[in-house]
Amino acid sequence: MILADDMGYSDPGCFGGEISTPNIDQLAKEGVRMTHFYNGGMCVVSRASMLTGRWWPNALPNFRDTRLLPERLHESGYRSALIGKWHLDGHPMDRGFDHFFGFLSGFADHFAGARSYRLDRKPFTDFGDNYYSSDALSDRAIQFIDDATKQAPAAPFFLYLSYQAPHNPLQAPRDDIMQYRGKYAAGWQAIREARFRRQKEMGLVAADAVLPSYPQNLPKWESLSEEQRDLEDLRMSVFAAMVQRMDRGIGRVMQSIRDNGRGDNTLVLLLSDNGTDSFSVVDQAMLKMGRLPGDPGSNWQPGTGWAYASVTPWRMYKIGQHAGGVTTGAVAWWPGNTGDPGRIESRAVHMVDVLPTCLQAIGKQANDVAGESFLPVLREEAWQRQHPIYFQYMDNRAIRTDRWTLAEVDAAGWQLFDNQNDPLETTDLAAAKPEVVNELSANWSKWWCDESGDSAYVPQSTRNSPHYRPQGDRGSGVRYTPSAMPQRLSDRYPKP
Repeated sequence: MILADDMGYSDPGCFGGEISTPNIDQLAKEGVRMTHFYNGGMCVVSRASMLTGRWWPNALPNFRDTRLLPERLHESGYRSALIGKWHLDGHPMDRGFDHFFGFLSGFADHFAGARSYRLDRKPFTDFGDNYYSSDALSDRAIQFIDDATKQAPAAPFFLYLSYQAPHNPLQAPRDDIMQYRGKYAAGWQAIREARFRRQKEMGLVAADAVLPSYPQNLPKWESLSEEQRDLEDLRMSVFAAMVQRMDRGIGRVMQSIRDNGRGDNTLVLLLSDNGTDSFSVVDQAMLKMGRLPGDPGSNWQPGTGWAYASVTPWRMYKIGQHAGGVTTGAVAWWPGNTGDPGRIESRAVHMVDVLPTCLQAIGKQANDVAGESFLPVLREEAWQRQHPIYFQYMDNRAIRTDRWTLAEVDAAGWQLFDNQNDPLETTDLAAAKPEVVNELSANWSKWWCDESGDSAYVPQSTRNSPHYRPQGDRGSGVRYTPSAMPQRLSDRYPKP
C-alpha cells in the first residue's frame, strides 16, 4: 500500500498531469486506473478508515479498541512494516506492525525530520546533510522487502509505505526544483485546461465534458503582478519536484519487489489520502524569515490556485467533501488479477473498503466492518455497492449514491448533483429536486448519529481554525491572495 500525502487527482502523468511520473504511469499501464476511488478528504480521516474498515466518526474514537489491517494480517502469518507517516493514536508497533521507520506526527521537515521520528521504538535523529524524506522512506521500504525475503522467502509481507510528499512543507532538492522552474508561468488555468485535454484523450472523462465554472474566490492569473506570478511558479515547481522525487522512489521499491521474486504475487494499491491542500496560512511569516518554497526550514503550502489545477477535473480541495477533496487518482497493480492491462475502472469505492478487500484477497472475511470488498472490481467481475458512501470533515459533508451526490461546503447548504449526467458537479439541482435532497439528507443524518453517537450534527467551522479557511468556490470561500516574490530573494531560484 503506497500512500501519497495531499497529491491531487491529476498530478501523475497517467491521470493527465505534466509532472514526470514514469513509474506510477508504468503501474497504471500494467494495472488498472480507478477513477472514482474516494478518500475522506483529510489525512487522519482517510488513514483511520483505511486501517480499520470503519467510517471515521466511529473509527477514530474507538481506534485503540479496533483491530487494524496489519493485526488481522498478522493472524495469517504476515510480517508487516509501516514506513513513513503514522498520524494516528498510539505507536504502530502496538498495532500489528513488526517494524516502523518514520514519524508519529502529521508532518515533518523533509530535510531535517522532526522530534517524532522513530526507528522502531527508538527516537531517530540521524538525518545528516543529505537527508530527504522520500529518498529515506524508499530506502527503508527496500530494506524491509529485502530483509523479509531473506529471512522467510515463502512468507507473505504487508508494506504500508506512507510518503509525506507532496504535503507541506513544500521542499525538494534544488536540482529537481529547477527542472520545473518557469514551466508553470502560464498559470493555473492553463495547466488545468491542458490536464483536462489529456484526460479526455486518455478516456478518463467524456469527450464532451465541460470543466466546472471558475472559482469565485480565485483571482485570474492575468490579474497577478509579475512578482506574484514568479512566486506562484516557484511554489508549483517545488510541488512538482516533490511528486517526481516520490515517483523515483516508487520505481526503486517496485524494482526491489521484482528483484526479490515477489513481482508475480504482490498486490500494490497506490492512493492519495485526500485532495490537494488549498491553504497558504503562513506565507507572510515565511517571507519575513526570508524563506521561499523549497528552502530547508520553510513551511509553504500549495495554495488555492495550484490546488485548483491539481484536482482537475473536479471541484474543491483537501478537507472539502466535493469530488476534488475526496477523489484519489488510484492505481491497482496485481499481475494477472486486474483484467486487461491499462484498463480504466469507474466503479466507486472508498478507503473504508481497503481492509475487507485485502483480507478477501488472502481468503479471509471481515464481517465486522462498514467497508465492502472491491476485490471483484479489481478482477473485472460483476459487483454492486450495497450502501451509499458517506463523507464529513469540519463543516463539509456529503453522501454519494450511484445516481446522486449531496454535498455541502462551509456549512453553506446542501448542493445536489446528478452523477450520471453531471459527474463534474457543475449544476446544483437542490432547489429543483427537494424530495431527493430531503431523502439523502435524512440518510446522511442517520449515518452521522449512528456512527458518531451524537444526537445531532453540530459542525466545527473552518472560520475559527488557525489552519483552514472557508474554501467554497461559489460565494462562501475566502478569496485567495497570492504572495509576491521579494526582490531580495528573487535570484535564489532564478527562472531560466
